Amino acid sequence: MPAKKDLSKIPALVLGAWNDDIECFSALYLLTVDDTYNYCRHILGDDRSASFAVCDVYTTALKNILKLKDPSLFTSWIRRIAFDICYEKVITDSRTDLYSLLHPEELESLPFSEKQIFFLHDFVGLQEKDIANALHITKKHVEKCLASSREHILELRKLQGSDSL
Repeated sequence: MPAKKDLSKIPALVLGAWNDDIECFSALYLLTVDDTYNYCRHILGDDRSASFAVCDVYTTALKNILKLKDPSLFTSWIRRIAFDICYEKVITDSRTDLYSLLHPEELESLPFSEKQIFFLHDFVGLQEKDIANALHITKKHVEKCLASSREHILELRKLQGSDSL
C-alpha cells in the first residue's frame, strides 16, 4: 500500500487524469502499481499472469477514469477493478469445478468484501493470514467475512429451496 503521504496526492492526480493529463495518470500508476501487482499475484499465483492482469487493470482504469466519482476512492476503485479482472481469469481458466457448485447469483449476491474474501479463500486457496496480508486487514476480519459469506449463501439456498416447493 502506498505511504500515507503519497496517498494525499491521489485526489489531485485523479483530477488531472480527468482532464486528460497522462502525466497524472502515470503518477497514479506509479503510486499504486506495486500494491495492485501483489494483489493480483496473490489471486493468480504466478508472476506472468499477475503482470498481464495489471496491464488490464490500468488499461481499464484509464478508459474509465471519468466513471470514478470520488477521487479519494481511487485506490479502492483500482482494487475493485483488479478483483474483477482476476476473478474472471480464474473462473474462465481451470477452477470451474468449484464454481459449478455455486450458482452465479449466490456469489454475485454477496457484498463485495465478502465475495472477495470468499473467492480468495475458497477458489484461490489462500489461507486467512495471506488474505489479511493481501487486503491489508486483520485475520479476524477475514474470518468474520468468511463466516458471513457462508451464512449468506446458506440463507439464499434456503430461500431458493422454499421457492421451488
